[in-house]
Amino acid sequence: MNDFNNFAVMSYSFHGLRNTGAMDLFGYLETVRYRYQLRTADIWNGFMERYDDDYLNMVRAGIEERGLTVVNFCCDGAHVWDNDREERDKNEEMAWKCIHAAQILGAKTIRIDVGIREEKATEEQMAYVVNKYTEYCKAAAKFGAKLGPENHWGASWDYETMVELFDRVKEENFGLLLHLGNWYGTEEEKDQYDRAFASKAMHIHMNYEHCEEADRVFPALVEAGYRGCWSIESHKGTNEYNNVAFQLAQAKRVLAPLNYDGGWKVAPPSVVEHNTEDVL
Repeated sequence: MNDFNNFAVMSYSFHGLRNTGAMDLFGYLETVRYRYQLRTADIWNGFMERYDDDYLNMVRAGIEERGLTVVNFCCDGAHVWDNDREERDKNEEMAWKCIHAAQILGAKTIRIDVGIREEKATEEQMAYVVNKYTEYCKAAAKFGAKLGPENHWGASWDYETMVELFDRVKEENFGLLLHLGNWYGTEEEKDQYDRAFASKAMHIHMNYEHCEEADRVFPALVEAGYRGCWSIESHKGTNEYNNVAFQLAQAKRVLAPLNYDGGWKVAPPSVVEHNTEDVL
């Protein structure tokens, strides 16, 4: 991918259509490829029907037939910590299913939530989470994927907790799915925390509100060191095709490229004749 096609739309953006039966996983793949002209898929496992190899290989065929790359696989129901030991064991079973699925689907990054519901982690919780992420990252590294949490809920909203987690997990493929603005604190602090984690982020999810402020938000993340795929996540559950189109247009307007002044950092074929450096 290059600066002009490094965009994605997370399948959760269509959860309203999914809930009414108007879209399944294959409909999502068709949508991102042909409605939005993307070369990427960002799959939330809420769209997965099952995890057996026959189904996974069928999905992989659908991905390959459309020429897509799975830039992220988001795994709900697999969070590392739960205060109930039985639930924790069930979650670990789901995590391994998701890692196996990610391998078959060719996912580049895998999100598994921290799972600590309290605002702060105890040492017992932190030690367990660090150990499991280390174990999961070693497995993901075998097929070249990055793996890590999202600042999604509970203690993962706490900036200091996440700093400690990243200090203690030593695997090179450990990364953050940066969910913009999902932190405890003031709006100014949330922006600061987003920028602080930008260089550690393996992937990013941009909600509607941040896309509305694209000019203010996105260039600062580039400057702070974010180098992953820019992925849209729409939470509204209604008018999803149009909301996603707006968010995607905002991201592309600002990021592809930044500060257009008549000369492109990497010229697309439509701008420079006989361009051979980069082909869309």
